[in-house]
Amino acid sequence: MSYKKTASADRDALFGGVPAATEGGRDKKKTTNRTARLSSSTTETARPKPTAVPTNQGYRPQRGTAGGTGKKSQPSLSAETQAQKRAEAEDYKAKANKCMQRSFFGKPDPVAASTFFKRAADCYQILQETRLEQLYRVESAECNRIVQAWASCASDYTRAAELMLELIDTTDNGTDASQKRRDASKFHKQAAGAWTEMGEKSKAAASQVQAAIALNFGEESTVLSKQALQGMEEAIEAHVPDVLNPYGRYRQTGVSAFLDPENADETVEQASAETLQLASSHMVTRSYAHEPLNQLVAVLVNAGEYASALYAAGAVTAILEKDGISTLSLSRAYAVETVLTLALGDPVMAEQSFLSRHVQSTPYLASRECKLAEDLFRAVKTRDLDALEEARAVTGSNRAALANLDPAVRELVPLLRLTGVARKNVASNAIPVASTSANSRRGGKNEPDRLQKNEIPEATTEPATLQELSKMKTGYEKEVAEGAHLDGNALANELDDLDFGALDSDHEDDGDGLGGVGDDSDLEDDDDVDLR
Repeated sequence: MSYKKTASADRDALFGGVPAATEGGRDKKKTTNRTARLSSSTTETARPKPTAVPTNQGYRPQRGTAGGTGKKSQPSLSAETQAQKRAEAEDYKAKANKCMQRSFFGKPDPVAASTFFKRAADCYQILQETRLEQLYRVESAECNRIVQAWASCASDYTRAAELMLELIDTTDNGTDASQKRRDASKFHKQAAGAWTEMGEKSKAAASQVQAAIALNFGEESTVLSKQALQGMEEAIEAHVPDVLNPYGRYRQTGVSAFLDPENADETVEQASAETLQLASSHMVTRSYAHEPLNQLVAVLVNAGEYASALYAAGAVTAILEKDGISTLSLSRAYAVETVLTLALGDPVMAEQSFLSRHVQSTPYLASRECKLAEDLFRAVKTRDLDALEEARAVTGSNRAALANLDPAVRELVPLLRLTGVARKNVASNAIPVASTSANSRRGGKNEPDRLQKNEIPEATTEPATLQELSKMKTGYEKEVAEGAHLDGNALANELDDLDFGALDSDHEDDGDGLGGVGDDSDLEDDDDVDLR
């Protein structure tokens, strides 16, 4: 008995015999199976195939729609769950306060207290109590600072700063909002100090960037305050010292912390060897350390601070040049430098930087950004408007290089001018083209709307002739009439009446020392006086 027959017999013994309809032999069974396969295949071809659904949809944060707040939608908790979480938070707070109490037989335990404060903050985070969560994040950070747990301290301060910015609402008055911005900036600076204690220069510098940006968070105006601009430039130097920044001289606030105050001859461009060595040891060289600086470049460009933006762009290129492996990012950073230099109205320096620094990188010579930068500064330098429009056209040969730029820098390219600093077009200064339609001639009900749009209405009268202009009054007729009685030679006569004979060299002294302006000894004393 073969193996297959034995298996069939065992199957029949366990699960029952084969139905009578299938007892016609193996040929009949094969025919039935083949027919079934053919029928199933034809059905599958006729039936549309379902499309494959990708399992990875990417990161899609869920945004709330109520009020347009843009916050992540949190699942609503039942009343019982909320009461339970509040009780847990109160329990953790009591335990944390007990850990920080000093007794006769014990001393405060900041390690355990920080854990309980953090758990209480987590409970309030579930309850969406932003204010209470922020308070206990700060308490946890203070406990971690006492025991020098710098990483936990920095993370708690960073979370507290983010929560403080979330508390800024449009209903708050200006004083409360500005105070919250200052508090958020202070928390970010404390986080930067904690990272510095750990020796994490990159994370400390990134926290300083966030501290500077927090001072202008939620502001409707794009104008930066002096405090915010100073904080941003300090954050830039935290990444790259000014003596290593090719555009360190464009810093607008403060001086470099690496310059020797006792050496008056030392400048950013002429630093000593000791200063350069010290600055090299403090330069941030971690991977992706240039990304916070790119964020600052965008903020400064939107605020119109092109000099500080160029200062930040120089720090970006210094970091990318230091690692020696960046190609695409470095090419785009070079193009940003050229655009910002042209925005300052200095095509000569743009060309010098292009020739002395940019083209020394071999990958940059073969990049699209190199062609874009060269076309831009050559068009501006030669005052060729057609070449400038062709270089920055979105459908031209540089469209790929323009698409690779940051959106803020890309919007700056159309604002470049042949002379002067790049400026945004002001609608109130634009003079519309005169219309010849009948409605525009007679004005009508649309005239107030045109005046609200700062448009200049058309002149309804013919231009005045030369004779009519000569008869018009200017408003200065009264001043002219009053000045007609003045003596024009009064000043000349007054100067003639002055007697300068005492200072004449031909005027002789009578010997008693009283003639002229004095004797010879007096004149010698006067000559000895250094008038500088």
